[in-house]
Amino acid sequence: MGRIENLPAEDLARYAREAVSVRIGRRNAGIVLLCEHGGFRIPAPWGTLGMPESFTGTHYAYDLGSRNLTLKIAEMLDATAIMSNYSRLFLDYNRKSYDPSCMRPDMGGIPVPYNEQISEGERELRERIARHPVEAAVADRLEGAAPVGKGIISIHSFSHVWETMYRDCEIGVMWKNDTRLKTPLMAALAQQNSFASAENEPYSFAESDWFTLDRHGLSVGIPNAYIEIRNDLLSNEQRTHKMAEILAPAIEAAFRALD
Repeated sequence: MGRIENLPAEDLARYAREAVSVRIGRRNAGIVLLCEHGGFRIPAPWGTLGMPESFTGTHYAYDLGSRNLTLKIAEMLDATAIMSNYSRLFLDYNRKSYDPSCMRPDMGGIPVPYNEQISEGERELRERIARHPVEAAVADRLEGAAPVGKGIISIHSFSHVWETMYRDCEIGVMWKNDTRLKTPLMAALAQQNSFASAENEPYSFAESDWFTLDRHGLSVGIPNAYIEIRNDLLSNEQRTHKMAEILAPAIEAAFRALD
């Protein structure tokens, strides 16, 4: 297998442009929603990372239903949505560059051949293609002299089974240190009785060294939280719409509490 460490400048620029999609909000411009695991694409030079193509459509490759949910909430609120378009198997935006799972070499014991023994040159190339454009898009909304965004919520989905543990929670909220969004968000979710909501288990942001809300939240003083949704509740448009109808007003209420 040949390693990819360089690309023509025009190809590099094109793949970087295709890394992120942005929906600009108007009525709720201060609400920034990020979906970093919503994409399943892999840039063409890497093919399917040496895997059977069927594996690129699994939860290992992306968070099923999370992209459509993020866009639906953004439409309901007229908020900003930023979507990472590449598979987390190519580069997991929510992992720091030194984390082995940033470009994980296996899926629960199934090898990802093109992620094995990646050179530093290729790692840097993937960072330039898949991380830097998303990072710039989020920073453009939240940082600088006159930031538009007041806070950020990262939206994910999860399988009802984690390793050997069955998970009862349907909407999980994660946070670390900063409770400005977490507290009013959970209070708003507690007012509905359609889905079971709680602090996410068995893993949490508080116990993890993740990238997204460290970089775009904690390190720059921006209110932040993760929301995780059980992915069978996003399996079709009707279910996704129902979930969005619950989450949109809860998110709006949480952001109002920041004022």
